[in-house]
Amino acid sequence: MPIKSTSKSAAKKKSAVPFKKSAPAKPVAAKPVPAKAAPAPVKKKAPSRGPGRKTSISAKIDVGWGNSVYLRGIGGGLSWDVGVLMDNAKKDEWTWACPSSDGPITYKFVRNDVHWALGPDRIAAPGETAVVTPQFPPW
Repeated sequence: MPIKSTSKSAAKKKSAVPFKKSAPAKPVAAKPVPAKAAPAPVKKKAPSRGPGRKTSISAKIDVGWGNSVYLRGIGGGLSWDVGVLMDNAKKDEWTWACPSSDGPITYKFVRNDVHWALGPDRIAAPGETAVVTPQFPPW
């Protein structure tokens, strides 16, 4: 069994790190802790029934190869002066959507942005999906 050395030199080696005195701690004023507020009640968003709803307009018509259907009107970013090209979803279906309309959209279909559809102007309410079969004059 090894013998432990109890000499003074061994004791000095163990405590080679000198002891540092730290400065006395300054007193710190206690800060008031705010009381936890009750969580705010969660508000459920009610489905909107008025402005700001998506309005879609579809034209069910085959205008022939190379022809397009445009939409003109007022409201939802439409204009009576320049037509907006509708998306050709199928051979006989043209669609347009307004992400959020603030009021009714008055519109009319225009073939190739030149030939106006027959009949009166149509009106789509906010949030409505209108599917119409327009009639155009013969070429």
